Amino acid sequence: MSNLLDPDLEFQDLNLDQLRLITARSGGSVLRRGRALMELGRRASSNTALLQEVADMIRAPENTQLMTIGTTSVSQLGVAGLVAGGSERALTLASELVGEWQGDAQSDFAWLMRSSGITWPLP
Repeated sequence: MSNLLDPDLEFQDLNLDQLRLITARSGGSVLRRGRALMELGRRASSNTALLQEVADMIRAPENTQLMTIGTTSVSQLGVAGLVAGGSERALTLASELVGEWQGDAQSDFAWLMRSSGITWPLP
């Protein structure tokens, strides 16, 4: 059984530039943009040079306002990618980013993580 934090087979073979392009494409599918940012977050976990770029994408107003499914935003999927990547630096950044959100976005993200089997906020 798969869950949200499993690698997305559609995006695994794409390079960083292709993922950036999908994430930035304003006319494209919002869910696809979120999934691409999630993959970038996952990869940033092991690529410290990419961490700040992904954080900037997550903080971008257009990504915090675009809802993918229900109340899940493109930004929330990006943070989920950082959590899925699992490095200490990525998890610290994920906690910092979630802390910047309003209470309802934080609780929606906590639900998203719990539904994926992750205790949130992290201990």
